[in-house]
Amino acid sequence: MTQDQEPNPSPEEGERPAPAVFEFCHELVDLLQLDLSLEWKEEGGAIHINCTGPDRPLLLSGSASLLNSLEYLLNKVFRTGRDDAPGILLDSDNYRRHREAELVLLAQMASKKVISLRKPLNLQPMTARERRIVHLALAGIEGVRSQSDGEGDHRSITIYPS
Repeated sequence: MTQDQEPNPSPEEGERPAPAVFEFCHELVDLLQLDLSLEWKEEGGAIHINCTGPDRPLLLSGSASLLNSLEYLLNKVFRTGRDDAPGILLDSDNYRRHREAELVLLAQMASKKVISLRKPLNLQPMTARERRIVHLALAGIEGVRSQSDGEGDHRSITIYPS
């Protein structure tokens, strides 16, 4: 794409969105000069893109901030103003599944601490997706309740004894 060309990420009428999303993501990775291989599939009404390769650690550093930012950008470009557009999930070799298991374990351990000490415990700031996972995990544990506090990137969960 030359500098004079306007990118056209929105799929045309009748075009399947997954290939357009994948192509846009691939171009984005190339522009960022990341050494990553991409694969995609459609599953459960969403477009899943997996990123793997030598630059995978860059995607996952800083609590996967680059991975999360790229996923946000893809959803912003392809879903804004389109209620019928499929969700776009960006992952890297099952990082999201491993992170979810880690967060559930964190919720279980933190709840035990809150119950035994009978004192609130504030967790580190998390993304909205991560907070949701923790809230759901804590909802199934008797003796604690959870609440999100803070704003923006500093939003975190406080666990209280109930």
